[in-house]
Amino acid sequence: MTPWHRTKIVCTLGPATDAPGVIEGLISGGMDVARINASHSDHITHSRRVEQVRRAASEAGQPVAILVDLPGPKFRLDNLPDDCCRLAEGAIVTLVEEGRALEAGTDDRDASRLPVRNPELLQALRAGERVFLADGSVELCVESSATAQSGFDASRVRCEVLIGGVVRSGSGINIPESALLELVPTDDDRQHLAFALSRQVEWIGISFVQSVDDIHRVRALLPSTGGPLVMAKIEKRQALVNLEEIVEAADGVMVARGDLGVETDLAEIALVQKRIISVANARARPVITATQMLESMVAYEHPTRAEVTDVANAVLDGTDAVMLSAETAIGQFPVAAVRILHRVIAATEARGNRSTKLEEATWYDKRTLNEMQSVSISGWKQDNLGFSACELAVRMGARAVVVFVQSVAAALEVARFRPQVPVVAITGSATLYRSLALAHAIAPLLCDECNATAEPRSLITKAQAWLLAQGLARPGDEVVLLTASQMIDGKLDTLQIVQLAS
Repeated sequence: MTPWHRTKIVCTLGPATDAPGVIEGLISGGMDVARINASHSDHITHSRRVEQVRRAASEAGQPVAILVDLPGPKFRLDNLPDDCCRLAEGAIVTLVEEGRALEAGTDDRDASRLPVRNPELLQALRAGERVFLADGSVELCVESSATAQSGFDASRVRCEVLIGGVVRSGSGINIPESALLELVPTDDDRQHLAFALSRQVEWIGISFVQSVDDIHRVRALLPSTGGPLVMAKIEKRQALVNLEEIVEAADGVMVARGDLGVETDLAEIALVQKRIISVANARARPVITATQMLESMVAYEHPTRAEVTDVANAVLDGTDAVMLSAETAIGQFPVAAVRILHRVIAATEARGNRSTKLEEATWYDKRTLNEMQSVSISGWKQDNLGFSACELAVRMGARAVVVFVQSVAAALEVARFRPQVPVVAITGSATLYRSLALAHAIAPLLCDECNATAEPRSLITKAQAWLLAQGLARPGDEVVLLTASQMIDGKLDTLQIVQLAS
């Protein structure tokens, strides 16, 4: 059984995870969410990976959610001859339409050629514009554009490499100064969304969200009930302008630092991250911090000190989850990366020994109580009950908050107060069981025979077995129990302190 951690781990699947035993290694190492990047590979491959995750998670007895990340209106390089190439500073490269990279008979046929999947991009580029590749790690400047000279071939754009580096097949292309952008969802997004629905995934990531209208258009394509949850990826400047409304309209958000670091001032990315996490926390929306968390582990077995510190700071900021991208998708050490991520999370969350009573609390326990009290609480009884349960757990040294839930929102209204003990969320729905794997502090348990009015002792028995197996409690310890007293609406309205059986 994987040791419980409050901050969850998202791993991107790819060629590196296809080897036998790797997905099992990711789950045992701490993976809570498997991300499918629809920008790469095909549906047959994605389907196989989804099946592998489902099978491995079932065998391990672990809840693992599937997140399908839609490409959105992003420009990308097409397939490169050797899958990757290194661009040297000062070199001249030519952006060409896909399929024309190997053509001869042009004046610059000896220059490096980069095929582009989006021919409309070549039409729109203007001399002097900056073009960023691979999450901004490579920078080009357009030398000549389609309108720069008479007779210029609009399918080819010459650029100078200002900052060199490695680009790969499918690398993203960013032009912050360009207004060229399709509406969300794109036609490709719709096809990927249909695939995701056929595989009954738990989460859908919407790329390049700029307003709530983008979210509404995607929701219109989803089933009215029982469909996947929607995650808005914050990676455009306009999304920061509309941040509060976007977070409110979505089920979760992602701090997509790759494109965000190109779209905004790189010097402010840490402050932007803290703002997005804070807004998401206040509105009880799960938030993922993503991109380059352990980037050096794509090629090396150990991360840098700066990367480890970055992960720890994201945890301290209050992120629900941290995400590995290339580290697990194409990296040489995918299982080692997730294990190191888990180690950093565990060390950061520990912060000293747990207290058993408030008067013996560590500085962190006391700060946690102060932070819970500062969270804006609505007038809803369920919100106040969730706050009271978390406050009571801190004051009395309870080992868990146990609750039967029938929706993600019900569980988040407890977890939003960031308790330092597990929120053991018991549900009879397998989809909900997996969906909750993303949320901070929530330990989902599947109980087919449980319902909203189940006897408290049956819920406690289920929770106790898990707590003891995790070493998080001992017989005789106390837990806080939230239940519904009426079958009519199943709303949580009863708060109890229960002692675990000896």
